[in-house]
Amino acid sequence: MKKLYQFVFDYLRKRMPAREPRFPHLDQPLKVMIIYESDVLERNDSIKAIRQDLLRRQMDVTMWGYVAKKEITTLILPQSRILGLQDYNFLGKPRDYVLEDLKADRYDLLIDLTTHPLLPLRYLAMYAEADFKVGLNLGEGLHDMLLSLPDFSPEQGEEAQIETTWLYNQIMGFLTTIKSND
Repeated sequence: MKKLYQFVFDYLRKRMPAREPRFPHLDQPLKVMIIYESDVLERNDSIKAIRQDLLRRQMDVTMWGYVAKKEITTLILPQSRILGLQDYNFLGKPRDYVLEDLKADRYDLLIDLTTHPLLPLRYLAMYAEADFKVGLNLGEGLHDMLLSLPDFSPEQGEEAQIETTWLYNQIMGFLTTIKSND
């Protein structure tokens, strides 16, 4: 079944129109979207801390998470949302209402804090309307800037634990370093 899900994803990814990425200038107010793997209890303390850091930087932050369970207890808010199994169809693709909500806004920067190749989050990264997308290199090439770690490969799966806060700090470090060399 996973091969069918992957086949559908690859087919849809190839049909996506070409993008013209624009590098974000972090010294300006930006509209930022964060994609992340939610914990089972939907508390996500590290994601909330990251959101606070971005708010301190005068950025408008929207967060979309995913957890593999049927019943999501967190409220759907304009700035925060957690998706579950019921938000995806039998082929693993987001339902129409999810795609409508996702495409309703355009972002300056998409920060993908996904540390495992989860298909539901890969769909979010693919369909999100963002000028610049950054995330960990999980093998699909959906982002404009990929971070590769020497001792991490997507095949390692659960054995390779990457701290979300550490990944965020690496991404922001690279974005500020590249910006300072502009």
